[in-house]
Amino acid sequence: MNGNGSLYNARNTEIFIVLLFELIFIGLYIQALLIGDLTRSLWPLICIVLTLVPFVFERKDKISLPFGLKMMVPFALFLHVAGGIMRWYWEVPLFDKLAHVVSAIALGLILFTMYLYLDYLEYVKKKPFFKKRLRIFKTQEGDVIAGILVILVIFGLAWEFTEYIIDLVYHTTYNFGLVDSVTDFSGDIIGVLIVIYLVHRSLETIPPGEHLDYLLAEHPVSSHHEDPDVLPISDRPEFF
Repeated sequence: MNGNGSLYNARNTEIFIVLLFELIFIGLYIQALLIGDLTRSLWPLICIVLTLVPFVFERKDKISLPFGLKMMVPFALFLHVAGGIMRWYWEVPLFDKLAHVVSAIALGLILFTMYLYLDYLEYVKKKPFFKKRLRIFKTQEGDVIAGILVILVIFGLAWEFTEYIIDLVYHTTYNFGLVDSVTDFSGDIIGVLIVIYLVHRSLETIPPGEHLDYLLAEHPVSSHHEDPDVLPISDRPEFF
């Protein structure tokens, strides 16, 4: 199997998984209507639209987003929406912690893609989003990882505070106290560590002299490898 075939199969797998999640969102919408949860019934419809955004983004700019992003976004959305509609947040042990891990990974991949796109605008489109003197998002590996780490930690803390405020205002039970917040944040940290590892592995595939935008395009694998069925790490689809 050649390199193009590997990328093609990986992308097809991702598309299949996304389509599966779209069907699940339709099922969750129907379930919400059946149990009379009209408020939550809107969220599966919103998720269907949000899941398609990366594909529209790719088509508009004729780029290829990092492998894993398009399926992790609906996975995170599914966990949160199903957690409410199916009552898994309250009935399935540790479900909330899994949702925090997956959400941190999905958000981390979105942030990483944002860094890639900033370089794409600057070096390919020649229309930088930030003027150089105002650019706070540096694109060296250390800066990228540090930026993702800081933003994810801030977001995790903000999420716990938001849960507390929602419970206070609407008398819900999303937050069960300090222990719940600490374990939720621990899930966030696990997700952050996974993202940092994936980002580091992905950045290692960029050849010398290339910028981050290199990862927004598919690159064929050269045919000089001794075993055509085994791809070296640097030539595999990003993140794996």
